[in-house]
Amino acid sequence: MRVIPVLLAALLTCAAVGVGALPAADRSASADVGPTGPGAPPASAAAADATQVNATPVRVLSLNDSAAVAADVDAVTIDAGTAVGFGADASAARIETVAVRERVENASTSEERQIRILDGLNEVDKQAITLRSRQETAIAAYAAGEITAEELLVELARIRASAAELESRVELLADLAAETEGFTLDDGRVFPLLYDLRTFDGPVRERTVRALDGDRTATTRVYVAATESGVVLSTVADDRYVRETFRADRHDRGGGGIDEGTAQNVTRRSYPEIYDAAGGTVSGQGSGGTFLFDLTYPNGTLTAFVGGGTERVFMEHQRVDLAGVSPGPAVSRTLDLTLRVNRTFPGGPLRVAVVDPATGEPVDAVVKLGREGGESVEAGTTGGDGVLWTVSPRGEFVVTVVEVGSTDVSTVGVTPTEPVTVEEAYAGNGSDDGE
Repeated sequence: MRVIPVLLAALLTCAAVGVGALPAADRSASADVGPTGPGAPPASAAAADATQVNATPVRVLSLNDSAAVAADVDAVTIDAGTAVGFGADASAARIETVAVRERVENASTSEERQIRILDGLNEVDKQAITLRSRQETAIAAYAAGEITAEELLVELARIRASAAELESRVELLADLAAETEGFTLDDGRVFPLLYDLRTFDGPVRERTVRALDGDRTATTRVYVAATESGVVLSTVADDRYVRETFRADRHDRGGGGIDEGTAQNVTRRSYPEIYDAAGGTVSGQGSGGTFLFDLTYPNGTLTAFVGGGTERVFMEHQRVDLAGVSPGPAVSRTLDLTLRVNRTFPGGPLRVAVVDPATGEPVDAVVKLGREGGESVEAGTTGGDGVLWTVSPRGEFVVTVVEVGSTDVSTVGVTPTEPVTVEEAYAGNGSDDGE
């Protein structure tokens, strides 16, 4: 199965734009059916759709349902000027860390060395607060339509790179403190700062950083959705569905602490299927305000961030093998080609399959997504197996496929499904704190 072989792009959400009804002659040819129901494609495609029916469901942390969600479908590219600026920012941060080391090592007394280590840690604290403000400003600006998806992705990547350098600086300062006679840094000061810095990371941001660093293998298409206080980024890459979600309204950094047992129970209640599938491979780390739990299960990995102030999951990182994704309910249509789309939730893993209606053989076709009557965005090609995995837009949309090297075409309207959410699981596991 081929994933999207194109430059960095963003499929953005669309809250109020819909697809017009199909012509009367077409509606009967398009239906949500199972692999063997009316309107099903030939047997080869139907068999492919029937795989992984027992897969662990993709359960996700969603944005605040009561907030407005940013809307559009756009194409995003990272130009050379952006990449150069990004590299300069990273170099400046590394130079500053080297300077911190030199200031500490050049101290003439143990007391002066201790002061300079603490000064360095205080400076990291200040810069972390600045990064938090930058992130909040960027997410709110995108949600308000003041910046583009490209600008948001680049800013989040820059913040992520700066946070990674600050994390390295904290570890450096801890090592320098350990080498200082009669002095150690308080774990209660160091670890909360490290865990806070890790909330600027994520698997999609990591790919964006690599793309900006010039790694062509990291370029991908990214679904971007945001409210004033939260953001979702998702993509399909390297035969995996990759997603990260951050909810600032669930991250009460000034709230009380939480113990590891309580935090683990929050994770279990929020992701019951994944937690059970992970068995004994659940590892936690954290301190007071934030706990991180890494779950490895047969179909992928999950990192859940639990906040002490709210005792809820406020951030997630997910990597799900496409081979372990159970295709959603299908809509199909036959024109020159038989097109079958397995629906999914907005930003979820969308499966597009194309076969020759006469032979049932897979067809290599260009896949485009767009709104009825609007411009379509190319999502990639289905390749030799006739299947493309990509991410679903928000709201109703149209999938169009054109056979490579031919004019044979098919098209079908698609309505996304509702996601399986963390909030539903948490509320259904004995909490009265559902959304």
